[in-house]
Amino acid sequence: MTNAFRPQSVEDIENKIEKLRKSYTPEWKFDRENPDAGSVIAQVFARQTVENNMLMSQMPERYHMEFVNMLDATLRPAQPAASMVIFNYGQAGLMGTQVPKGTRLTADSDTTESGFVVFETERNLYVTDAQIKSVFATDAENGTISPIFGDIKTPDIITGDISYTADDEDFTEDFMQAEEEEEEEELEPSYIVPPFTLFGEKSNVGVSVFTIYEQRLFDGIDEPIYIRFEGAQDVIDRIAQKDLVFKYYSRKGFKTFDKVKLLEDGKTFMLIKKDKQQKVTIGDKEYGVVILESRKIMTDSLEIEGITLSAGGESRSPEYVGDGMQELDTGKFNPFTEELAVFNECYIGNDPCFAKAGARITLKFKTNYHENNLRISAEEEEAELAIIKRKPRKTPYDNPAQAKVDEVTLEYFNGIGWKKIKCDSEYSGMFESCEEGDYSLSFICPEDWSRSESGPYSGRCLRMRIVKSANCYMRPAIHTYPTIVGLKISYSYEGKFTNPARIERIGGTKKEDITAKLYDNEPFTILSGIDYHEDAVYIGLDRKMTEGPVSIYFQLSDINNQSGVKVRMEYSTASGFSEMRFTDLTENFTRSGTVMFMPPADMAEKALEGNKLYWIRILRAKSQKDDKDAFLPRIARLCLNAVVVTNVQTSEERDYYIDDIVPNLKMPLGADNILDAEVWVNEIGYTRKEEMERLLEESPETVRAEYDFLGRISAFYVLWKEVDNFADAPDKRCYRIDRMTGNIMFSDGAKCDMPRVTDDVAFKARIRSTDGEEGNLSEGEIVGIIGSAPYIDTVFNPIRSHGGTNLETIDHALLRCAGIMNSRYKLVSERDYERFCLEFSDSIDRARIVVGDRIDGSYNPSDISVVLLMKDYADGAFSFHRISARLKREMLKNCEVTISQDNLHMVEPIFVDISVCVWALVMDMDDSFEVQNEVKTVLSDYLSPVRSSDNDGWEIGSLPKESQILMRLGVLRSRTVIQRITMIGHYIDSFGEHEMDTREIEVTPFMVPRNGQHKVIITNK
Repeated sequence: MTNAFRPQSVEDIENKIEKLRKSYTPEWKFDRENPDAGSVIAQVFARQTVENNMLMSQMPERYHMEFVNMLDATLRPAQPAASMVIFNYGQAGLMGTQVPKGTRLTADSDTTESGFVVFETERNLYVTDAQIKSVFATDAENGTISPIFGDIKTPDIITGDISYTADDEDFTEDFMQAEEEEEEEELEPSYIVPPFTLFGEKSNVGVSVFTIYEQRLFDGIDEPIYIRFEGAQDVIDRIAQKDLVFKYYSRKGFKTFDKVKLLEDGKTFMLIKKDKQQKVTIGDKEYGVVILESRKIMTDSLEIEGITLSAGGESRSPEYVGDGMQELDTGKFNPFTEELAVFNECYIGNDPCFAKAGARITLKFKTNYHENNLRISAEEEEAELAIIKRKPRKTPYDNPAQAKVDEVTLEYFNGIGWKKIKCDSEYSGMFESCEEGDYSLSFICPEDWSRSESGPYSGRCLRMRIVKSANCYMRPAIHTYPTIVGLKISYSYEGKFTNPARIERIGGTKKEDITAKLYDNEPFTILSGIDYHEDAVYIGLDRKMTEGPVSIYFQLSDINNQSGVKVRMEYSTASGFSEMRFTDLTENFTRSGTVMFMPPADMAEKALEGNKLYWIRILRAKSQKDDKDAFLPRIARLCLNAVVVTNVQTSEERDYYIDDIVPNLKMPLGADNILDAEVWVNEIGYTRKEEMERLLEESPETVRAEYDFLGRISAFYVLWKEVDNFADAPDKRCYRIDRMTGNIMFSDGAKCDMPRVTDDVAFKARIRSTDGEEGNLSEGEIVGIIGSAPYIDTVFNPIRSHGGTNLETIDHALLRCAGIMNSRYKLVSERDYERFCLEFSDSIDRARIVVGDRIDGSYNPSDISVVLLMKDYADGAFSFHRISARLKREMLKNCEVTISQDNLHMVEPIFVDISVCVWALVMDMDDSFEVQNEVKTVLSDYLSPVRSSDNDGWEIGSLPKESQILMRLGVLRSRTVIQRITMIGHYIDSFGEHEMDTREIEVTPFMVPRNGQHKVIITNK
């Protein structure tokens, strides 16, 4: 405060006029050298004001002070700054270390005599060596599991290894590259828990997938796959609604089927795909994979009574035809060449079709027959066939022999050798008649049909071989050989359905093999959501905590969460989770603070989400679980081993002596910036023995007795109380402290008692002092420890230290006491409340009293909301929370109207971030950067809500209008023309987050503007 009667010069007043002109009338120029009419009037006003001020200053200031001293008031003490400090444990292998209450920490300072500022811890703390390794959140209502920190081991949808062949090179490269990328990501370390919303995380790593494995039925391309569900109407309905979708595992990952159709029976789905099935290997078997996946997050479970599979294959040409040496045309080929011979063979390959064990395989084709006239000389015949062929009989006409395919066999490879296939009809003599026509062969696909090699083809092949052909070696001869045209192969299970080879279920992040459920003849669950039934945050620690108290620090972002979130805490045991008692210093997560607890002895490891850790879970209270209006807090920092520290120095207890018993005794305590003192007055000799015994029995915490060797009381100390004035003292054992001089003062013996012991210690005192504003330090400056601190590696404060104020000034005390005389210690009007707030602490910039309305939007005529705008609001709400509780207590003492504690609310304003976009026209483009900076500077200064030397700030409950912004930007009209502006306001209240044009904002008594992100768009004429 500046003394209103302090003389000012003409120049001071004229400078003030010039400053105000820039804000209110920027178009007018105050010119001292060539004054216009307005300038002359301003100069006359300045000179008259100086004269009046001089007259007022003639009244001696001491008269004012003596008048105020009639209240018997003292200067208010300096207030200590406070911050949060985090201890890092630096000794591996040990369990932790104790940091008792009052442990001293230091920060370097150039402004204090000692060269550092001292802080003391407010609570006992056990610094544990445990570390947070995993944090995740669950939401039972939405069915989500949200990873926040650390790894959550989500299961692979597919069990086993991917099978690939030489023709899958592109797939293999992609897959290996993806694996390398995943490995690189896993090697990336994480050191901090990222910000998250408490009980409000919406991300989800959980899935709901039903996985079906089958060796052969899923291989067909453009061929139907049949999946039949029994007792699964809910599943069928959701597939029809497209909430559930079928996918198959292709070479590029999971793909949806090209066609999904529910058949007339209402329980069988026909699936068709156009891409190749990628196989996976489990053990020594290969499987195709089809999944049924939920497209939405599931919060319920779906059951079926059974599932069976089938498949069908349309007629298709074979993949390969060859004679073992060369590949033939699949559309038209001579299976045994043009020259027949016993054991001539033909290989017909169709691996997908011939892999369908148990299916009916059908081969359809048309045959044509052609003749091949073979002649050979007698010499060649004797030379080449003398051993294996009889000499042909001589005939007079030399008629050629007739050779045809008399008998054939069909064979498959079973892994050991070639085995004959049994067809539905006899086929061995099908080429014997040499009649052209259509043929059809049908057989059941064997279980043991294995892959074989035939020329360039590797896969399952059908071998057709000649086993009898009369006269095929005779010469001359006519060989009638068949030609196969339009060979088509199809397969069908003929309505037969079989169980899958293997089925699995993934619900959330839990994977389970449920194949055995197929044979239990009972309904079983195939799709479900997460296996969590509470809104919770899980914090996993790498080791057990054995001692306490342990703290978990929650640093909240700058939000207005006035409603709070009630929670309970549990810890993991060998049999589940048990409830844990804790101390919540966050006040239901309405402020940054710690949650402190004593580690339970039965805390045990538990495997959650692939991490076997010691878990603490924070559960949302059931009473608020369905409260949609509660705005959830944003956690900016989460860590262990934090405690509040204050800029306090507590001295050792000192002895004080007096020579004479005198009224109104004053004695120096020997300390500056005294906060308070614990004073024990020796009452031996003038307090009766009966009184001493009564006090020892009834109030042992307020008395101390010392005994001689005979057991008699030699000194009897009683704890006295500090008061502002003796007239209102609650009892006779009181004292006052003059913080300006550092003296302790006692009464005259009439209103209150005074020390009376002269031959021994008169009183003992332990003094707490502070550095005031010197304790307001930046983040990371508190780094030292005084005394022994074993195994502590580092100390640092993650937030600024706030709230430190110096001893109350004389000017402020005069203003406060004038207010006391005006209100007579009673708070009645809104003005009384506002003045009381501003007089309470220099850290408060503005205050507003709102009657009836609450910041959460509710209304109660009995409620009073005190809105406090702190000078250091930009650094967070820490300073507000340090002051608000004390201010509330003092207000309740002075309320004339009966107000209960529940009806008096201390709140911060709702900060509306005003982002202004300005279109500015400049005459010279070289001025563009300078104009941009000037516009942003003007906006930043103008929209600052707190008072400064150049700005009056903004009243709580008001927001700027476009016309005001344009007027303020008028100071730049000599350099630029403001063409237009837009203003967007962003704020968070108990109803959520809002962003809109400022003209659409419904201004409440709790709102105050704040700088957002300003943008300046420069155009050139």
